[in-house]
Formats: sequence, structure tokens, C-alpha cells
Amino acid sequence: MSAAAAAPALRLQYFNIEGPAEKIRLTLSIAKIPFRDDRVAFEDWPSVKPTTPYGQLPVMYVDDEAMAQSDAILRYCGRLAGLYDEQRASEIDEAVSLVEDMRESWYPNLAVGMAPEKYNLEKGSDAHAATTKAMRERWIREELPRYCGFISKRVAGGKFLCGDRVTIADCALVPLLRRFRSGGIDHVPKECLDAFADVVAYYEKFHAIPEVAAWYAAKSA
Repeated sequence: MSAAAAAPALRLQYFNIEGPAEKIRLTLSIAKIPFRDDRVAFEDWPSVKPTTPYGQLPVMYVDDEAMAQSDAILRYCGRLAGLYDEQRASEIDEAVSLVEDMRESWYPNLAVGMAPEKYNLEKGSDAHAATTKAMRERWIREELPRYCGFISKRVAGGKFLCGDRVTIADCALVPLLRRFRSGGIDHVPKECLDAFADVVAYYEKFHAIPEVAAWYAAKSA
């Protein structure tokens, strides 16, 4: 699967983490579309920020013309890659929106650890630690099963989110699942998805795509 010949010169600018840029990296990698993966060091962000359209990353430069907003970039790259079929756009958009709902539901539980002042908590205090623990454990206990139930219905029987073919919706979902399985978030056990067999099978099927396997193998090398 290759759309490289038709692709313009692409430069994706984001930090050296997966974050909202990873779905774009995966989309391009699956289609073997060359792109410059421009990783911005956190200490360089103050000087880079004024050069971006909205003071945030990721930004995609298409033949040096800036494009912002990760979902807009995702759809653009999906069209280049053949992973955003216009005939099925509504179905794919629905799945992408489900992923976004899940991410937005989870985000406050992540943010409380990084920016406790937004929750009237003092960083490093006992109250901060207790609130972070309680919020994350509640979400994993109550909300994760709900969203995994939605996902399971879509991927049961060995399917991807929108049927037999991978789409940008899968590229959006898998980085979020990877975060949950990373073991790198306090009070989120890396086994938290293990109770959802269809989700785990889907996760493994996506990672078995040769281009995806090669992408992550190169990152860990």
C-alpha cells in the first residue's frame, strides 16, 4: 500500500512524544508516504510557538504551507494515504469522534497530575496525590469499561473500527490505547485493557500491520 508518488513534501512538527501527532505519523507510515518527523525539544518551544498558526502543535507543513489542528491534518493525510474514503466519510468521522470523546473524558484525569492549580490543588501536596489517585482509579473503573464496550462492538470478529480495512479512526484510537497500556501513568495499571478481549485482539492486529510494526521497531531501535 503506497501513495508516496502522489504526496507533496510533508513536514510534521510536534514534540518528541506520541501525543496527538502519533495518529498522523501512523497514517503516513501505513501508506509509506515520506514525511519529515520534526521533533521539537520542550526547551525550544518558547521560540517555536510564535511561528505556529495558533500557538500550538502539531503543525503540518505541506510544501512549506502550514496546516494546523490535528484532526484536520489527520483527514488531509488520510486522503493522501487512502485511509479516509470519502464514500465512507460519515462512518469514519463517527468513529474518530468516538475516540475524541474517550480522549476528552480521560484528559482531566491526566491533566490533574500535570496542572493541579487548575483544580485548586497545590502541586505535590497530599491532597494533590489523593485527588489524582481517586480521579484516575474512578475513570479506569467506570469510564474505561464503557468506552471499551463501544469499541468492542465495532471490532468484534477481528474487524477494525470501520470494517475490514484500517482507517484514520484506527490511527486515532491506537495511540490512546498505547498510553493506557504503557505502565507510565500513575494509578493506571498496564493490564487495564486485559479484561476486554476484543479490544486487546484489535490492538494486537493493528500492531501486526507490517508498516506499523516497522514504525515502532524503528522507534525502539
